[in-house]
Amino acid sequence: MEIKDTLIIAKEFGDTAGARDYDDGDYSGKEFYDKFLLPRFNKAVEGKYALLIDIDGFWGWPSSFVSGSFGLLSKEKGAKIVLSHLEFKCDSNPMKIEKAKYIINNPEKK
Repeated sequence: MEIKDTLIIAKEFGDTAGARDYDDGDYSGKEFYDKFLLPRFNKAVEGKYALLIDIDGFWGWPSSFVSGSFGLLSKEKGAKIVLSHLEFKCDSNPMKIEKAKYIINNPEKK
């Protein structure tokens, strides 16, 4: 699927990951999900294109943040559709991509 949009987390959201929920503090996975990930993902699905998630420059990648955003998206939309409309880039630490994909494929685990 062709990439037609890029979400650079460090530039658009902030450069540091918080925890899972709003009440856990600033820059939570749920805040990222509500304000950035879900709206852009929905546009990608509607437009039948892929959204590139650029993780470079984003410090931290705790499971609580990833499951509070990408895991939640997977629970709501299904792993197959999520993985068909999202691509990831993280030249600085490719393991962050693997973690995101693992959580998308296993959204119930914390």
